[in-house]
Amino acid sequence: MRVLIVGAGPAAAAVAIALSKSSDIEVQVIDVGGRLEDENDAARLRMSKSGPSDWANGDLRTVSQTAVASKRHRLPEKRVFGSDFPFRDFGQLEGVSVEGDLNSHVVSGAYGGFSNTWGAQTMVFSEATFDDWPFPRSALEQDYRAILNTIPYSAEEDDLAEYFPLWGPADALPPLGEGPDRILRAYERNRVRVRRNGVLVGKARLAMRGAECVSCGLCMTGCPYSLVYSASHTFDDLVRSGRVDYVGGYVAQTLGEQEGRPFVAARSLNSGRVETFHADKVFVACGALGTTRLVAQSLGMWSRRIHMSESQQFLVPLLSLRGMKDLTQDGSFTLNQFNIVLPFDEAGHDLVQIHGYPYSKAMDDALPSLLQHQALKGVASALLKRLTVGLGYLPSWWSPGFDVLLTRPESEGALAGMTLTPSAAGEELTVPMLRAVVKRLVMSAPYLGVVPAVPQVTLSAPTKSYHFGGSFPHAREPKEDLESDILGRVRPWRDIHLVDASVFPTVPATTFTLSIMANAHRIARCVIEESRG
Repeated sequence: MRVLIVGAGPAAAAVAIALSKSSDIEVQVIDVGGRLEDENDAARLRMSKSGPSDWANGDLRTVSQTAVASKRHRLPEKRVFGSDFPFRDFGQLEGVSVEGDLNSHVVSGAYGGFSNTWGAQTMVFSEATFDDWPFPRSALEQDYRAILNTIPYSAEEDDLAEYFPLWGPADALPPLGEGPDRILRAYERNRVRVRRNGVLVGKARLAMRGAECVSCGLCMTGCPYSLVYSASHTFDDLVRSGRVDYVGGYVAQTLGEQEGRPFVAARSLNSGRVETFHADKVFVACGALGTTRLVAQSLGMWSRRIHMSESQQFLVPLLSLRGMKDLTQDGSFTLNQFNIVLPFDEAGHDLVQIHGYPYSKAMDDALPSLLQHQALKGVASALLKRLTVGLGYLPSWWSPGFDVLLTRPESEGALAGMTLTPSAAGEELTVPMLRAVVKRLVMSAPYLGVVPAVPQVTLSAPTKSYHFGGSFPHAREPKEDLESDILGRVRPWRDIHLVDASVFPTVPATTFTLSIMANAHRIARCVIEESRG
């Protein structure tokens, strides 16, 4: 059997993991394939071969550029090894436009996709999340386990396991920063009182090789030792072993089926020619919006508003009365270190999650401009010593989401225009829930030792969370062309399967990428089982 995967992000990697177990399946991947610049990659490679004390200052400056400020209260856009390559337009952003304050860098053309720059948070969805899906969480358990047995995983058993089981062998996390460690110890001392206020706290679960971490503090700008998982690692391994034929430099434009056999037409970024790839099965993994445009363009869904569900992001600074001894990211890892979960029902369906981050140098640039003045450096330092950044998410049913409008391409061989617009629901949907979250945090503050800086709690613009999907949600019996069956097929196709978050019926507030991978793995596994009778 010949299988074609479109894309090389986490969903594509999960499909490849499932298919690689069968020696009789020929797997080809077509992808845009944007890469880190040679100079930056060479600096990263040199650093990977020595310890932090031996790194050249020039290499360190090259790879450790912090996030770049965005406009109008958005969180800064991260840089990876000093590069913007996960967000850069290699051709995949052609025709994308936004209205209002929305983010336009919504489709990655990078080899590995946005997993080059994600926070590595790795938790299953709660069992009650699947009350809104056409299958239970048990249908995904073996796929969660398959992914967690394949990618690096660092996690520990704690109160979060009540809703989010580990389901995989895990390293312990590296030593925590002073602030997060203090919060977790306070929670253990005052656990009953905090939980009575509707708040649970536990350590982060991360896709990283925690046992090998040297705590150099560069997690947020790129680990020189590749200890933080990227989908590119999976494809590197599978290409090296000969299990996958990877072809980069192509932007998929249309797909369909001719005489019962699927095909993908893609434009070569080198020659500009449109080439056609044929297979027995096609798995589409271009990211939620990339897949939405590809499918809508192929089916001629012009001038239709397609709604995207999103788990909207918010920022909540947490201030401690006691400051840290030293303001440094050295000697610590700087990814998410603890999670705050706020369940609004007993079953664990209506959950809000906040990821707690320790100090990193990226926070310096995020200070108000007044505090960046040299004369106020001492004030800024005192503030940062007391600051833990909480990055939170609301579930899609408490978030407005956004709409996508597709227009015909201007010429043959071009991508359809894709305009992203804010949903009419707006902040009136999110603000009441955000107030309820802040109220619980304030009530728990005496027991956790940190208080939310309420005036600084802000909602990110729609699309900024990157936790969006649901344009072609799974349905047991699809009743319209904007629904897919449980194998990710939209009418009229039978051998083309959508496998990324475009098929999510809902987008819960809890961590996102692991469930994308598990669902993609499930689809690929079931397709192969079905094809063999």
